Amino acid sequence: MAEIEHFAADQSLKNKYTVVMPYWLMSSQSLELLQNSGKLEAIIAVVNGTDPAHTIASRPANFASPDSTCPNCEFGLYANTPNQYQWNPTGTGLLYKQFDFPIYALNTIDYRNTISYNWVIQAATMNKAKGYNDYPLKALQFNSFMWAAQNSGTCLRRGWCSPVGGASVWATPSFNISSTDGKKIVVLAGAMDSRSLFHDLTIGVQSSITGMSSIPLDTMPKHILYTLFSAEAWGFAGSQRFVQDISKPINCIKPTEKGTACNFPFFSDTEFKRINADNIDMILEAGQVGNIGLSAGSAPTLYGHIDNLQSDTSAALLKQVIQMSSSGNNSPGGGGGGGGGAGGANATIPVQAANADGVQRGLPPSSAMSFLKSRGNIPTVVLTDYQKQMSPLTSQDMDDSWDPVNTVNSIYQAASVMSQTAWLQAQGVSDATAMTPEQQAAIPSIKVDIQIVQDLLECLSRNYSCTMVDKYLNVTASPYPPTRLPHYSGTLYSQNQPFPIFAWSFLANMTSAKNLTSTAPKKIGCSSRSAEVQCDKNEFCVGDQCVRSLTRYHDAYGVGLAMAEDNSYYIKDASLSTWTESTWEPVGLRLFDVTSPEAQHVELATGIVLTLITAGLV
Repeated sequence: MAEIEHFAADQSLKNKYTVVMPYWLMSSQSLELLQNSGKLEAIIAVVNGTDPAHTIASRPANFASPDSTCPNCEFGLYANTPNQYQWNPTGTGLLYKQFDFPIYALNTIDYRNTISYNWVIQAATMNKAKGYNDYPLKALQFNSFMWAAQNSGTCLRRGWCSPVGGASVWATPSFNISSTDGKKIVVLAGAMDSRSLFHDLTIGVQSSITGMSSIPLDTMPKHILYTLFSAEAWGFAGSQRFVQDISKPINCIKPTEKGTACNFPFFSDTEFKRINADNIDMILEAGQVGNIGLSAGSAPTLYGHIDNLQSDTSAALLKQVIQMSSSGNNSPGGGGGGGGGAGGANATIPVQAANADGVQRGLPPSSAMSFLKSRGNIPTVVLTDYQKQMSPLTSQDMDDSWDPVNTVNSIYQAASVMSQTAWLQAQGVSDATAMTPEQQAAIPSIKVDIQIVQDLLECLSRNYSCTMVDKYLNVTASPYPPTRLPHYSGTLYSQNQPFPIFAWSFLANMTSAKNLTSTAPKKIGCSSRSAEVQCDKNEFCVGDQCVRSLTRYHDAYGVGLAMAEDNSYYIKDASLSTWTESTWEPVGLRLFDVTSPEAQHVELATGIVLTLITAGLV
């Protein structure tokens, strides 16, 4: 910060400059200081939170979240409640501010970005050594034109914006689920997107990914509905649209000739009509659960949050979650089925009621809010690693750091508690002390494979070309296999959304008949030998095997938006989520040598004179 202040105050610097700075120094204060100096042309933010080779980008111990003090609260359950609890008090709101200068980010996540990083750092170092006045100097040219104009309504009407969104994923092992079967539904929820100032670098290990990794993947006697919502960072777009669609009758005016899609009103799939929203009788959600502090003197704890207004409804469910966490069945090294993939992660982490201190904060920002806004009497518990306040990284950012032992153990504990609670609820047991001897014998075996948790976290945060992802998507066949992929949801129906594709493949495999009940031989080779191996009509090719699975995508974009019959979008209700993103020109950056202003003036004058002479001769 001292260098930024020195730059802003240095009267000897007369030109416009591109400032290269660590991302973590980007605050409202620093950006306003640079902008008001009159010398700022652009900013390059260097992003790399874990690579020790690039200390310029190392994360400081204290930093502020760029999100608001209560992320998404204007779209949540308490949107009309005065004096909402502020879950992110350090939030600066930087994500919502406008700047009239370009801001680029550089992150050494692959070979090309590393080359760009090295060039920029070398150029900045050389200019600094020359005192910024010993020409020739290095200069940059930015290309990043945005077509957006005014607001979402105008931009959509002109065709210069697209809705922010993507594809949520839902799955159930109940292949015969029907809206009229009268069976209750247990919902296990998580978000799979995040956001940051730089969308294509969004990682979000300490926000969305840990919640996704916590979703237990096992069958239960009742209908179990697994949901992974996209675009949750943008007004809970994924969960709100899902709840809206399952809560009202859908009249498909123009059905497709084949499949279960509808051309108007458009739905990429209408199988969600088999879900009866009135049959949902409990919700368990994994929020951010991977940031538990294990420093000396601290006791690692997970917290169960419930809604104040229906606390009586959810109290019994929360009690059961707490009972499961203290049952002694969730140690990775004990019981059955847990495995031991993360050696050393053996501590049992208890769950505590978030309101145990007597403060009624309600639910933190979560997908469960979308269900409760529609029907407020559903028993609901949201599990997080914080009681009072999100960490700055919880509230959506580019962090890619996690403790290989403690983070995995925390996620494992949350997932095991959720799966055991859901299993008991599906059995009609609302109090763990009322279990039958058979249930008591079975409960220790209901665990999550800790190796899967570890592999998921590694793949989704650091190495998208890992064995697990490659099994489903064959990513290593690409000449440039991906390393880390952003978890920004993107724009609706954009091509660059591999994360939901993996989520669909993973859930389809884990909830398929192949894995649950089928004794038939596996049909293998549908991907590698597609000309020879064909899946049946009701099967999907997942991981090179034909499987039968009720796993589907669901469109995720703001419920304030709607699609017209001509496939254009318009604002239906401006009071709801209407997030859109501008159409962009290809983003480019050019580094070159520049001469002094005086030399440039001479060059310009010479060119004019030569032009006039040439014109006169002609």
